[in-house]
Amino acid sequence: MLKLTYDSRFIGAFTGFSVGDAFGYPCRDLPFDGICARFEKKGCLQLAVSSKTETALFSDATQMMLFTADGITWASVSQLPEGVNYASYVFYAYQYWLYTQTKTIAGNEYSWLFDKSANPYRSALIKTKGLYKKRFSSSVNVDALAAAGNLNYGKIGEPKNDNSDNGAVKRVMPAGLFFNFDTLLAFRAGADFAAITHGNPTGYLSAGCYSAIIAQLVNGARIDDAAEKAMSILRSYDGCDECLETLRMTLELLGDESVPPLEAVRTIGTGNRADRALGIALFSAALHEDDYKNAVRLAVNHDGDSDVCGAMCGGLLGAYHGVGFVPKKWVKKLSYLRLIEDTAIRLLEQTYFNKEEPPAEQPPPEEETNP
Repeated sequence: MLKLTYDSRFIGAFTGFSVGDAFGYPCRDLPFDGICARFEKKGCLQLAVSSKTETALFSDATQMMLFTADGITWASVSQLPEGVNYASYVFYAYQYWLYTQTKTIAGNEYSWLFDKSANPYRSALIKTKGLYKKRFSSSVNVDALAAAGNLNYGKIGEPKNDNSDNGAVKRVMPAGLFFNFDTLLAFRAGADFAAITHGNPTGYLSAGCYSAIIAQLVNGARIDDAAEKAMSILRSYDGCDECLETLRMTLELLGDESVPPLEAVRTIGTGNRADRALGIALFSAALHEDDYKNAVRLAVNHDGDSDVCGAMCGGLLGAYHGVGFVPKKWVKKLSYLRLIEDTAIRLLEQTYFNKEEPPAEQPPPEEETNP
């Protein structure tokens, strides 16, 4: 039997992330003054619904988060005696996402992905027409994936670019959920998945931190304590300075009641860089840890990447509190809600915590060299 607490936290993380993304999607790249001019004097305060679909639309952040979960699930059900490389399967899933956005893949060597006789795995995502919609898909992700022929994707220690934007940190939440039994492994998996497209340490280490925080929240840790633990892991990696400094600043702002929340978010930044998106999401979620609406409003209403910050903030709170914490009225308006929940459940069914003990041999990290 699946444990209700994990069931609730997994689905809560997925719906909390997707609702936060949908909340910020209409505000994407608008300055705060522009958000106030478009919505209300104090900014965007309610979930916007498309007049065409009568649902709340999400961005490529939710799209790629779902494909990350699909890749992990695919790897898990494809276990081989010699073990499985989770990053490779996540990369294959990203090739599916690339196809939904561009109708192309990185090379003919990946054509087997669409061959039923060669590939027995059936992805529900690739069959969902709505996921083919371009929702401000990151050109950074598209370009990096399109250039990765012959499994020549980025790895920690083998970067293919110097990307440090938020295009990777926004998609790795499922790594933290799946590898929740081991915070170190959750960190490394999140970083490995991010490094596929983002070669700058700030890009992939921010993703590792977010994954590690999610892993702890699923197991009942407080948000600020989870951040401290993630920072302790972060310090062991080369190139951690930018991310570490942003997290230090974020926690200091949380402890300084003299700084108004909006000013604190402006101090952290716009969220365009990976560590700054993590900082805004973490600050908003920790400051309003018992109030999903106000947390997401704070994460969204600023000069910067509103959808990414809103999504990451919502994911933190969903993992922390479970599915009932996300406002039901907002959840019901979410586009492709059933698909989102089903993807969460499929990921949950492949995790290890239903067993009496963790696996004897934990999945190996992508790289064998020390970071």
